Amino acid sequence: MNMRKILVLLVLLVAVVGFTMGQACAATTTIKMGNHKDIGSKDRILTFYQAKDAQNVKGVYAAIFYHDKKKGDDFRPHTYVLRKMTVYYKNKKGKVITRTATANTISGRMLLSTKKINGYTPYKAKITYSKMTKKEKRIIMNPLF
Repeated sequence: MNMRKILVLLVLLVAVVGFTMGQACAATTTIKMGNHKDIGSKDRILTFYQAKDAQNVKGVYAAIFYHDKKKGDDFRPHTYVLRKMTVYYKNKKGKVITRTATANTISGRMLLSTKKINGYTPYKAKITYSKMTKKEKRIIMNPLF
């Protein structure tokens, strides 16, 4: 092989490894509707279903926040943020459909939601989360946010 082909293959290898590492840094967990899960560093993910208009609009929600038994709760996460949520819905006949929500804003990285689907009931959510970047932490931990 000549030097040019080796260089091209090396660049492709670095690109593939870089894309793979980006996905490997994210973790995924499945949570039944209405439950919570501690994911480490005292951060907790909570899922809930709002069937009627009330404090929140009708739909399915996943929220991440800091939970400490001694200090109490903080509405902001301290280590992790949400990236994506896939909600599984089931109807009376057993048909399953999914809806996905992705975090596009800083506030979306703390609370994700999908709309209510008539005739279907959500039963679980698959949630992808990852560690905060320095930029995200600087914004989220700002007291003016």
